[in-house]
Amino acid sequence: MKNPKYVITVDLDLPPLKSGLEPYYAFGQFPSARNFREDIAISTRRLWTLLKWARHCEVMVLDSVSGRFHPDLLACVFIRFFSKRPVIVMADDMWNKGGMLKYIFQKTIIRAADPAIHRYAVHSLGEGKIFARLWGISPEKVRTCIYNFTFTDDEINAGEITSNGYIFAGGSPLRNYDLLLESARQLPHRQFVIATRVLKGRKDIPENVRVVQVSHTEFIRLMRESDMVVTPLASGGTRSGGQQTYLNAMRMGKISMVNGNDVLGVTDYIQDRVNGIITDGTPQGFVEAIEWVYDPSNLNAVNKIKQNAQETVKEFSYERYLCTMTAIIEEAVAEANARESSTCPVVSAFPWLSPVDPEKTWTR
Repeated sequence: MKNPKYVITVDLDLPPLKSGLEPYYAFGQFPSARNFREDIAISTRRLWTLLKWARHCEVMVLDSVSGRFHPDLLACVFIRFFSKRPVIVMADDMWNKGGMLKYIFQKTIIRAADPAIHRYAVHSLGEGKIFARLWGISPEKVRTCIYNFTFTDDEINAGEITSNGYIFAGGSPLRNYDLLLESARQLPHRQFVIATRVLKGRKDIPENVRVVQVSHTEFIRLMRESDMVVTPLASGGTRSGGQQTYLNAMRMGKISMVNGNDVLGVTDYIQDRVNGIITDGTPQGFVEAIEWVYDPSNLNAVNKIKQNAQETVKEFSYERYLCTMTAIIEEAVAEANARESSTCPVVSAFPWLSPVDPEKTWTR
């Protein structure tokens, strides 16, 4: 489309807006880069395309972490100087603080882009509370959009859900697999399968751990046939991660085990020993929790957790995620329209998304 009015660069099937604007799904136009050179070429083309669209666009939902160079964010640095700007909502995974130099650089870019951005949609309640202060932006712009499970019924039901004598872990972003490897060393009688690229080339893998890189279909099969699913997350981060893995495990009725100390997002979804297991973030904590699950005397409690997991995870659906994201976009549009038509203070058209209390974007 030459001059789309409503552009979406994140991988979301958002519906038309109340105003009648039809979405233009641009996600497929920009493939993932296979190397550094491709990343530069794709990011440059993406940046240029977004700037052209922004000249005529009314609403843009942009990907906060698109590519190594974040072209969607960089586009906002230039869009802020346009005489007529679209309403922009920044969505998907947000930025992790990292080291001091990285943090200073990221914060500088974010603050330069911020005048063009109307809303930031973060994925956890904890993130919503620290995001504005961390990046030096107005808390009025921050909203929470709780994430969703991603496996479909067809993917889950493609084979029998069973237990084949191993503990499964998978995924790459924001993981701390050293934590799980140390737990595995203390449990030589247990078998582990870890599906990730993070451990590629490591020479210190215990004998009872098998590290694999697999297709999406094989990833689902490995989870489906595991005894339980462990998601060891890096602590101290400034954004949430791992939701797809531990929510999909809950969707399958598996014991979903995650460390929760100094980790954002986990308690938005999991209640310890109710619909999952939250550990203290130490190898010993994982060891004790794993052995508790395997203890025959805890079978009834384990089965109850599995049952609760399958029931409670239903509320974290893709449809609910789209509904919340749409409300955030509509609120941003309503606010922008009100500012254009009046100099009076703007009252949110969506009071349940009040910036005063970010938890009102979602309640259990």
